[in-house]
Amino acid sequence: MLVCHVRRQQPYAVIAMAGTLDKDSLIQAGVTLADCLADQPEAVVLDLSDARCADDRLPGWLHRAAVGAIRWPGAPIIVAAPPCPVPDGQDGIAVYDDLAEAEKAAAVLPVSPRRSVTLPPTAASCARARDLAQRACTAFGLPRLGQLTQLLASELTANAVTHARTEMELTLRRSGESVIVAVRDGDPRLPHEAGPEDRGAGLELVSAMATDWGSLLTSAGKVVWARAAVDRPVRAADL
Repeated sequence: MLVCHVRRQQPYAVIAMAGTLDKDSLIQAGVTLADCLADQPEAVVLDLSDARCADDRLPGWLHRAAVGAIRWPGAPIIVAAPPCPVPDGQDGIAVYDDLAEAEKAAAVLPVSPRRSVTLPPTAASCARARDLAQRACTAFGLPRLGQLTQLLASELTANAVTHARTEMELTLRRSGESVIVAVRDGDPRLPHEAGPEDRGAGLELVSAMATDWGSLLTSAGKVVWARAAVDRPVRAADL
């Protein structure tokens, strides 16, 4: 049995795991980690001081978790007091002997500028998404990405309006010289690129214009995200 306790300590989150780490409990741990990553912390600290390994699955699980977390939202996994050997300094994983040192490392990470808004599942939300995207890019000092970010924000919002039909949270966050657009909704169905039966370009356009994009399943729905990093020409008809 594994018990996970989450503490959100800006700009990072701490997940304290107590109990046995095995095949089934690591699935549970993955759900808890996904819920934390959906909040887009700067790092996630895993406190394993009260955990024990039933087998050798932990290093592989950490590797997969860290690779996904670095891709989005760009958060390193910081491990405190692992109960078995874990490679340090690889795949976005840092290892410390105790929780205090791990939190000290997480606390000094720079905080990414961000803008967020909660939107209803209505067509008018797409215009609000475009407006926030433009203002965010200006505030982030990346006005050259304004049109592309508007497009991605509008398409991700429209996808949630059409398919999720739940209230959503739109977040725009600066990551280096790029802007990450993320829409979090209450529908657990993961997205797909548009097919012949779908109306409009939808996520097919997101896939074509974004540097990278993906989705994350959470216990209460999902997050769909896209990265605007290249100043690509955007047709007025697409906005």
